[in-house]
Amino acid sequence: MLLWLVGVFVLVSWPGGQAGDAQAQPSPAEVFELHLGGRVYEVSLDRPFTLVTPAGERVELVLRRREVLRYETPELAFDYPAALRLHREIESGITTLTLEGVASPFVLIQLYPGSPAAADILANLVAAFLDEYAGRQAQFLSGNNTPVSRLMGGHSRDGRQLRFRLAGQEMVTEIYAFAKPNAVVAVVLQHDTAEASLAERYFAIVTRRLQ
Repeated sequence: MLLWLVGVFVLVSWPGGQAGDAQAQPSPAEVFELHLGGRVYEVSLDRPFTLVTPAGERVELVLRRREVLRYETPELAFDYPAALRLHREIESGITTLTLEGVASPFVLIQLYPGSPAAADILANLVAAFLDEYAGRQAQFLSGNNTPVSRLMGGHSRDGRQLRFRLAGQEMVTEIYAFAKPNAVVAVVLQHDTAEASLAERYFAIVTRRLQ
């Protein structure tokens, strides 16, 4: 469930939710054609197949989807799990990227051009999320709105952690904002505590080479 709020997406993540206008991903049943040495082979994802090389050698191959993809522009770059779908939107000069799958882990990355104060953006985001959750009658839990830090692109980034229960889900939202040349990057990481292990694996992929 995505809501547009003061220039950011505020997310309440329900199991099975999907992001609109997401990148299409091939179905495992989809058939591909491999052209080699004048011969054509029909292949499917994750299914072994045998081909004959021009030298007459029989080789067994398996076509697999990459588990980690990369988003890269001159202004922003990061890896992300193929299990998450990437959506990109630009409004009022702010680039917003969301990563969402069928499970609860959710990532939002925003690029604010110019030289705004990262501390102000962080404070505004935290206030916006708190107001939104309070308006939805969320129950704030122990540890809500406390400091948190995470390694991003080789640098330790400080942020705020929100903890709340809403519609039977116990959620954690981490919010960060940091400056880079001619821009500020904001990062929001959210997950259901029941899927903390999966979320940490996904978040580590995204933040490891975030630049």
